[in-house]
Parts: sequence; C-alpha cells; structure tokens
Amino acid sequence: MEQETVIKIENLSKKFCRSIRRSMAYGTADITRSMLGIPYDQGKLRKGEFWSLEDINIDIKKGETFGLVGANGSGKSTLLRLINGIFPPDKGSVTVKGRIGALIAVGAGFHPHMTGRENIHLNGTILGMTKEEIDARMDDIIKFAEIGEFLDSPVSTYSSGMYVRLGFAIAIHSEPDIVLVDEILAVGDAKFQRKCLDKIREMREKGTTFILVSHNMQNIEAMCSRAILMDKGKQIMLGTPKEIIPVYELLLQTGTLLGVDTGQKELPEEENQELNLVFSYPDFGTDEVKVEHMRLLNEKGDKILQFNSNDSVVLELDIDSSIEADNAVLYSTINYIGDRKDMEKDLTAAGIQTRLVIKKGRSTLRLDLGRTGLTTGEYSVGLNIFDETYSNPYSQGYYGYFRVLKDVPTMLRVGKGTPYIWLDAKPIYKDEDVQ
Repeated sequence: MEQETVIKIENLSKKFCRSIRRSMAYGTADITRSMLGIPYDQGKLRKGEFWSLEDINIDIKKGETFGLVGANGSGKSTLLRLINGIFPPDKGSVTVKGRIGALIAVGAGFHPHMTGRENIHLNGTILGMTKEEIDARMDDIIKFAEIGEFLDSPVSTYSSGMYVRLGFAIAIHSEPDIVLVDEILAVGDAKFQRKCLDKIREMREKGTTFILVSHNMQNIEAMCSRAILMDKGKQIMLGTPKEIIPVYELLLQTGTLLGVDTGQKELPEEENQELNLVFSYPDFGTDEVKVEHMRLLNEKGDKILQFNSNDSVVLELDIDSSIEADNAVLYSTINYIGDRKDMEKDLTAAGIQTRLVIKKGRSTLRLDLGRTGLTTGEYSVGLNIFDETYSNPYSQGYYGYFRVLKDVPTMLRVGKGTPYIWLDAKPIYKDEDVQ
C-alpha cells in the first residue's frame, strides 16, 4: 500500500531583492495590485531581484524522514519557510496535510525577557496547543529539556544549547504531524543529539513526518530514507543518502558538480572491456617497458568497467619489457574525470606507489586495490613506471575509462596533482612464458 503524501511541492520558485529599500517598494506595489485586483507577472525578475529557489518538485510521504542537503546559501532554509507558510511562493505551489511543528531556528518564537516556563506556554500556543494541553504536557517538556533550575529564568540568560533543548522539547510534545528541523541539532551536545535522534525514530514509527536540514552527513545517512541536494536555489538530485552524499561532498570540495550524475547511467562499452591508452606525452619515456593491456577485475576475476566503491577491485597489467628491472617503481594516479576532452578539469582522487620486479619479455602483473572508497563518477588511470632513482621513465600514459556507479558515503577528497588517499596496493605476479 502506497504511503500518503503529506507535502507536495510543485514547480516551486521564490525570489528576493538584495536591496531592503527596493524590496519594501516592491512589496508595497504588490500588495496594492493584489488589493485592486490588478494582475502582474510574478515569474519575472525586477531590478535587484534574484531567484532564491527555482523550480523545486518534491513529494514527501507520511512517516518519512526527508533530508535537505546543500551548502550554505543553497536555499534549504527558504524552502522550509515556504513549507511552513512563512513566505508565499512566487511560482508553483506547496500543499501540506497536517499540523507543523517547526524548529526553523534556535529559539524561534521565544520572548527573551520571559522565563523558560512562560515561553513553554507562548511557544506551545504558537504551535497550536491549547492551555489545557500545555499544562498536561508541562512536566514531560521540562523533563526532556533538562534545563533544571534555569526553567524560571529569562531565556536571554540561556546558552544556545539550552535554547535548542527547550525548543525541541516543546515542538515534539505538541504532537505535530510534520516536524521541520533546521540544523539545530548541531548546537546541542552529543548526549542530547542522541536523545533527539532516538525521539525522532520513535515519532517516525508512529507516522510523524520529519524534514531534516543538516550539514552532518552521518545524521542524514542514519535518519533519512530520501534527500534532495540543492545548489544555488536549484534542485540538483533527488534520491537516497548514499546517492546524494558523495555528490554533495564533491561539490563542497570543487565548487562545481563537474558533470557528476546519480550513478544510474551505465558506461558505454569500451573495446574488449579494457582500459585503453587515451593519452601519453610524446618523447617522455624510454619505452623499454611497454604496458600492452590494462584491465580491472572483480573478485571473480571477470573484466569490469564499472563497480561500487565498496567492491574489491584488482588492476591487471600485461607488460612487455626489453630489460630486467629488479627495483622499478610504479607510480599511478586514479583521476576523477571532469571532461574527457579537457584533462585540465581532471582531479586526482587516489594514488598507488609500489616497487616492482620486471622480467624481460612478457609478464602479467596484478595490483590488488581492495575496496577503493571512490566517490560516484568517472575515472581514468595515470600510470608511470620508473627506474629505482625515479629519473628514468620506462613507461607512461593515461588509460580509461571506468565508472563508480553507486557508493557508500565517503569523505574522499579530490584535488589537483596530489593524491588525497593512497591505496595500499601490493603487486601480485602471474608468471607467463618469457619470449
């Protein structure tokens, strides 16, 4: 049986004005037009205006914990305010079924000169509770908040953590159908965070819907069944945390999406299912050691060009050497592809460095990469084989391409030039007849 949709967002857009004075003038003009029944185009930007949200589409189900993920300024808090009815949309619609208990900001709805007890009555009333309901739940709210002797002190004397504890305690005891949580759990201590997350799980099982904004990806992964990734007011991805989080982390590191997708598209078949040479530097390398073929293997030994980041992978090389090299050095990089046509957009994700024994003639070398932890995307392999002094390059080139389809959340870093992680890849030799 399909779950009931409690929040439906269709083609939602919201604009703001950078100038307060101009914003007030626009607001006065809009109110006047509305009162006089004069139509005007809300979808058109006027001087100084910008889209804070643009064309958002989401369906959120009853009992679901849904995550909003994005960097600061991506539009997450604006979206919460639209859902809560604080802002009206300029385009599109928001349909909400049920009572909302919002924790959009620390201490929202609190009067600083009133005591904690008085603010329980004030905030509870704002959230739709009657005086009788507040009185009946007062002891439970006080017990959950754990603010002790400060209950009858003005909330202006509270720490940010005390604000959070009291605000969260009031919101969850108002028995809402929907709870909006905007990053406030980051303010509380670890013990209180665990207590809140346990309470969210308990309420979710009873059918309460949560929308969770957090920069803590562990919370998003642990609590949310789905999430949306937002950037500069636009909806970038909608999917599970395992699909969303790696793309978000890459966005934070690079400042751009670099063509990252959800990992659902399969890589076109390369010839022979191998990593073919796609680029090498002219006149660099002696060619005394030639890599004739390169491929990736799964645990079964099958050739692959796509895998999950948690899969074990082996890199296999067929080598033809005109020399004996007892102490050669293999230096390899795994490069995230920004654009196949522009290597300057590639980023180095991982590195391999190991000593090799190279036989004269043909041989096969295997490097066990283990579980790489690579984030979602497309990659190439840069390979260099040097002599023991690193001064004489026997072989070099870039080989591609392979793709990580789906992955586990990872804090993998990518950058220019230097690997952020080193894979502990030990060579495994496979003897072949020397020709």
